[in-house]
Amino acid sequence: MKKRSKAQVRRDQIVGLVIFLSVWEIAARLLGNKLVLPSVSQILAALGDLIASGELITAMAESIWLLIVGLIVSTILGFVLGALVARSRTAYWMLNPYFSALFATPTIALVPLVLVWFGFGFPGRVIVVVLAAVVPIMFSVASGLRDDPKDLVDVARSFGVTGELQLLYRVRVRAALPVLLAGLRLAAGRGVVGMAVAETYLRLGGIGGLIKSYGSMFQTDYVFASILPLSLLGIAIVSVIGRIERRLHWT
Repeated sequence: MKKRSKAQVRRDQIVGLVIFLSVWEIAARLLGNKLVLPSVSQILAALGDLIASGELITAMAESIWLLIVGLIVSTILGFVLGALVARSRTAYWMLNPYFSALFATPTIALVPLVLVWFGFGFPGRVIVVVLAAVVPIMFSVASGLRDDPKDLVDVARSFGVTGELQLLYRVRVRAALPVLLAGLRLAAGRGVVGMAVAETYLRLGGIGGLIKSYGSMFQTDYVFASILPLSLLGIAIVSVIGRIERRLHWT
């Protein structure tokens, strides 16, 4: 298959988006039921109202802060656990079953436990994001560090790099960066989901709070208007990490 240029890919994406929105608008107008399916124009009008009132800006700022803190904690914890699992077979056999179970468990199923243990406050919401995001990071770190680049390690030692920590930082982590970023990209997407779950069920704040609030009032156009920036946030984060990943892969 012939490789397509970035301009062609972007053009196809725009055309696909226009077709999708046009079909949605026509279907909504034919259905004529705003509660079931609001039109694109109604959703954009609701989005404009949320922006003009400042409600959306405040909610986005709160959500982004929660996501940033959750991803930072997930990255640190995932790296430490992943490095431990990669370098110790005992740790691997001890921890792997539990983290595999955590990865397979829907985040929303853990919310009642988080509520009992940590309450409705900010720490509890961060824990929900961490539970959603930490496992992909841990698995990617473990996978990347387990494949030991022996040739690079030998070269580093010949240049005087000694000690396990120096080799870990100077050689193993850098060699594993593409794999680590792939895990972080997956974790970011799951983190956005965890953030929305935390805001919806632990505290009515942020974008998740807007979604639940307008959903309870059956204002479907405002629900879609609240979901849109949440989706764009996830796409933006994953795209940035993916771009960094591609640059590191080829350089």
